[in-house]
Amino acid sequence: MAVTWPALDSPTDGTRSPRDGADPVTESFQVWMQTCVESGWVTATGAELVEVTAASGRVTVDPVRAVWSVPAYQAAAMDGIAVGAASTTSATPQRPLRLVPGEFDIVDTGDLMPDGRDAVIMREYIRYLDNGSVEIGQSVAPGRHVRAIGEDIQGGRILLPAGHRIRPVDMAALAAAGHRDVRVRRRPVVAILATGDEVRPVGAVLAPGEVLDTNSLMLAGMAEEAGGEAQRLPIVPDRPDELAQAVAVAAHHADVVLVIAGSSAGRGDHTATVVRRLGLVAVHGVAIRPGHPVLLGVLSGERPVPVVGVPGYPASAERAFTCFVSPLLRTMLRTGALGTGESAGDGVPARLACAVSSARHLDEYLRLRLARIIDPRTRREALVVAPLQRGAGALNTMIQTEAILRIPVGTTGFPAGAEVRPVPVAGAAFEAATTIITGLRSPATDALLELRHDQLPQGSLHWSEVSVQDASDALATGLCHAVTLAQHRSASSGTADPIAALAERIGELTIIEIARTSSTNEVLVVPALASHTQPIAALRAVLRSTAFHRLLGYPPPSHAGL
Repeated sequence: MAVTWPALDSPTDGTRSPRDGADPVTESFQVWMQTCVESGWVTATGAELVEVTAASGRVTVDPVRAVWSVPAYQAAAMDGIAVGAASTTSATPQRPLRLVPGEFDIVDTGDLMPDGRDAVIMREYIRYLDNGSVEIGQSVAPGRHVRAIGEDIQGGRILLPAGHRIRPVDMAALAAAGHRDVRVRRRPVVAILATGDEVRPVGAVLAPGEVLDTNSLMLAGMAEEAGGEAQRLPIVPDRPDELAQAVAVAAHHADVVLVIAGSSAGRGDHTATVVRRLGLVAVHGVAIRPGHPVLLGVLSGERPVPVVGVPGYPASAERAFTCFVSPLLRTMLRTGALGTGESAGDGVPARLACAVSSARHLDEYLRLRLARIIDPRTRREALVVAPLQRGAGALNTMIQTEAILRIPVGTTGFPAGAEVRPVPVAGAAFEAATTIITGLRSPATDALLELRHDQLPQGSLHWSEVSVQDASDALATGLCHAVTLAQHRSASSGTADPIAALAERIGELTIIEIARTSSTNEVLVVPALASHTQPIAALRAVLRSTAFHRLLGYPPPSHAGL
């Protein structure tokens, strides 16, 4: 049974559409898995024995029990002296007890407790005498500062559960508990096949119209992170017979085959035709953005193999992997409950810096930057998110992404200030340090923007040109760091003073001059309580700079208040 979601520009073309509020990713994944299983696909990979020293990132097949206890002997838990607790009962601070050699043993942390000793007195509470004796000013109970056998790990008990991805700390525990090797799932082999007449390997010198095969590099890294073994195969041109041959060969040794590009409906798109020739198409097109043209199928044969037609645009390729290949690998490795994509339960509370719209018939995954902003109403720092540029082909947007917000199908978007729960991106290159400014744009503000952008990675400065009222509302409700406004110098201008109105709403403000015209001052307006925060300090530094004055092209403003 093939499922076809509606085209992006044709949400009511008669094909099956997801229900309002349904999750097209989950529904498509379930249809794909059902098709694979009905074709005879075996979900789990086999098992193998690996040395503990090489087990990082591998997944346990069975519960792993400790071979022996840790510690395997009674051990001193402190530096000091080991004693028989019964011999110390008469010791008090007023009447210290003297112990002579033979009545105690000097021990360090981790030492085997000597026979006949059942407690340790810390070095700090001992007075050493010249004749080798010691004085103690307090008694100790049996077991004091002594690690019992099995205090850390008990022999025979379950140390790690089945389906657990082994971490460095787990490796240490396995070794300590007596394991030299451990039984783990074989890593699923992910064959990655890039296609296209114009695609060239990384490192090639490109002719006009040619592109580098960067998608397979990204997908291979994602496959390794997800616990698979990635194999990047030679690039195949846009010829169906050659593609079918390459896919068939890949299926002989791989557990899943990824075919990059060719999953849409262009003249050179042959993935669907080839998969139908070699097996079954379960899903072709999913109502998500980015990633709509993804194809999910299974290759027939003695050993059926799942196949994914991955869209060629980088952001779409990343979504296809995250939503479908990652949960497929989790299914194969049996690592916990089935899940697709990012879960809203994993998100962090934040507010949207500006309104966002979305097509009602799509699940959209919106890429975001994070900012920390002091809300004037609460006087506390809160997390605000600003959307990055949309576009499936934008690699730079992907590396700038700090979090992803799912806008569910049936939703047309969210207003500015909406409470959302975006999911942080693991390993994001930047740490919630985006500066958000709203309001006036002019040659002077553009100069400020250009110079500040030169100091920051793209996306780290989010500037929205909005009306005076919307900018004021954003500042007053803690959705931006600062607003840019034009302050009229003439009292007879007849224009209401937005700064005075803001002061009434927020309280004390800091006004930072950007530039002057014949009738107005262009200024940054900041709540006084945030005037010395890092984003504002960085903007002040640009406004003071010679480069800003030079770029401005007219005499610099007075820097009173800077």
